[in-house]
Amino acid sequence: MMLATGEILVDQASNTVLSFIDSGPPAELYETIILVHGNSFSNAIFQRLVSRSKEYNIRIVALNRRGYAGSTPYNLYERSIFSDEQAHTDEEKHQFLERRGVEILRFIDEFIQQFLPPPIISDSEGKQSGGVALLGWSLGIAFTVPAIANVDSVLISNETRKRLSTHLRAHILLEPAVITIGLNLPDDFWTPTRDPLIPASAGTSLFIHLITCYYEYDKETTSACDQAGVLSTVAPSPSRVPTLFTFTHEERKEIVTPLPQDMHFSHVLQEPLRKWYLKSCFDEKLRSSLALKNMTVWHVLGDSSYPFIWPAYWLVQEDDRKACEGESGKFVKFKVMEGCNHFMHWDEPDKTMAAFKEILNSR
Repeated sequence: MMLATGEILVDQASNTVLSFIDSGPPAELYETIILVHGNSFSNAIFQRLVSRSKEYNIRIVALNRRGYAGSTPYNLYERSIFSDEQAHTDEEKHQFLERRGVEILRFIDEFIQQFLPPPIISDSEGKQSGGVALLGWSLGIAFTVPAIANVDSVLISNETRKRLSTHLRAHILLEPAVITIGLNLPDDFWTPTRDPLIPASAGTSLFIHLITCYYEYDKETTSACDQAGVLSTVAPSPSRVPTLFTFTHEERKEIVTPLPQDMHFSHVLQEPLRKWYLKSCFDEKLRSSLALKNMTVWHVLGDSSYPFIWPAYWLVQEDDRKACEGESGKFVKFKVMEGCNHFMHWDEPDKTMAAFKEILNSR
């Protein structure tokens, strides 16, 4: 299958573009998933999904966030937002994150107009086909959440909202961490980037290594939603090779791209992240609006992922129960991927594509 690459203009005034890879249309009628990558890993981390596009009848479009290869870097003011030393008002931080979300929405809208992916089609029994899903993986969720939350922004035209209403079928939160939904990790949770005995230059590299590992959790611990028990599991399991060690030299050069901005993003923008997460998932008025009327929200977890993934899963479940007064699954649906780590899309591409197909076939 030929892999297409390109870029889409998402802000004419600043000439801001987002680059992307595209599997191309696998058939005449198909579903499209637009994926947003996470911290330190470029859109090339989704390459193994691209090769399964035809088999699962899903078009895979993976964009590169700002600052990654082919996409516009942040300007001086935007970069200053990430600095702990430079003070910015809450309003400035909210506006910054709103604009990142708007860029994602404009990418989707421009993709719809340029490449004409099939809209949502319902048969006589109500079964849907076609349409577009937006997927955020890991830190990428900090960009897809403000996108969905700001579909009602004055920066988005009514024409864009109409096109989204005929195409947008799902928002998939793939492996969110606690910090990507606007909350802090416990102070005593060990991570190499917070350890004063580990040099800053080594902390990021060690984190990249550890997050690609597999972890074994006691079933009683996960069944009891035992956050302390899960967060104490800092030693990787020897049962499976870390994803990082499966990259060739060329793949590693293309995929692993640690940027300083990513290490600060969720910490500096914690308050607006929390606001946009709650609005995008649980605001009933927004979720029933024209643009989102056909959209479901899914939280997908790998049960062998890095420790800070499980607490986020439980917290989103708790927020979902609160939003629907004790019920579960009204606003967010949940799926656990057994035997998968944070990189299921690389290590288990067939299992991951099958899960996406199941999500798109569910209502």
